[in-house]
Amino acid sequence: GDGRGSIGGPMKAMVKSLVPAVARRWVRRAFEWRWLRGDYASWAEARAASGGYDDANVLARVLAATRAVRAGRAEWERDGVTFAAPPGATPLAAVLERIAAAEGGRLDLVDFGGGLGTTWWQHRRQFPNRAAVCWRVVEQPAWVEAGRREFTGDGLEFFPTLDEACAGLTPAVILFSSVLPYVEQPRSVLDAAVRRRFRHLVIDRTGFTGRGRDRLAVQHVPAVVGAATYPCWLFDRGSLLAPLSEDYALVDEWSRHELDGRHDYRGFYFQRRSGAGR
Repeated sequence: GDGRGSIGGPMKAMVKSLVPAVARRWVRRAFEWRWLRGDYASWAEARAASGGYDDANVLARVLAATRAVRAGRAEWERDGVTFAAPPGATPLAAVLERIAAAEGGRLDLVDFGGGLGTTWWQHRRQFPNRAAVCWRVVEQPAWVEAGRREFTGDGLEFFPTLDEACAGLTPAVILFSSVLPYVEQPRSVLDAAVRRRFRHLVIDRTGFTGRGRDRLAVQHVPAVVGAATYPCWLFDRGSLLAPLSEDYALVDEWSRHELDGRHDYRGFYFQRRSGAGR
C-alpha cells in the first residue's frame, strides 16, 4: 500500500528539530544502510532474501491502523503507523486539487497499490463532496477482501486488477504512490497505464539512484515501523520515465524528503498529450 518505504512527516520533523545538521547527515547515512541493503541480480533473488508484502503480519498491522483512522482515533496512517495530526499540505494534495478542478470538480482515480486506501484516508478532508470522488484501489487479493469487507464506501472501492478497476470506463487519473519500487515489473505496469489512456498520471514518493542503472535492494523496516523486509527498486530516472514522453507531457515535479539521504525521492505529474495514440 501507499507509504511503503518511509517514516512519516511527524517523525521527520522531530528529528530535524532535535538533531543538528551534521548529525542528521550521519543519521541519514546510517538509516540508508539499515533500510536498503544489497544490489540483487533478479527479483527472485531479492524476494528470497525478504518477507514481502504478502506477509500476513503486514496486512494485519495496516488493517488495525486503518480501523483506528476510520474510528477517529487517528487522523491518518502510513505503513501501519498512525498519526494524530493531519498530514498538512503536500505536493500530491495540490496536484489532486488541480486535477479535480480540470475535471469539472470530480476526481475519478485509480490508486494502484493503494493498500487499504492510505492516500484516500490521508487526503479525504480536502474533498468534502464525496459524491464527486471515486477512488478505486488496486491491490493484492487479501487486501481487496479486507478493503471490501470493512472500508468500501464514500467513493472508496477495491479491485484485484487494473482491468477490473477500469471495467466499462477509463478513470481520469492513475496514481502510483510509493508502489512502483515494490512490484516485480514496474515498467510493464506503467506501460499498461499508458495503454489505458488515463488523462492524468501521477507518480509520488519514488526513489531514484544516480548510478545510471536501476538498483534492486531489500528494504529493511525497523521494528518501530513494523519490522518487515521487501524487495525494492531504486530507479534510473531516464529509463523509467522516458517511455512516457511519447504520450505524456511532464507538468510538475517535486522532491519528497525521506530519511534516506543517499537517493533522490521524487514525485511527477503527467498529462496525456492531445491526440496521443497507442
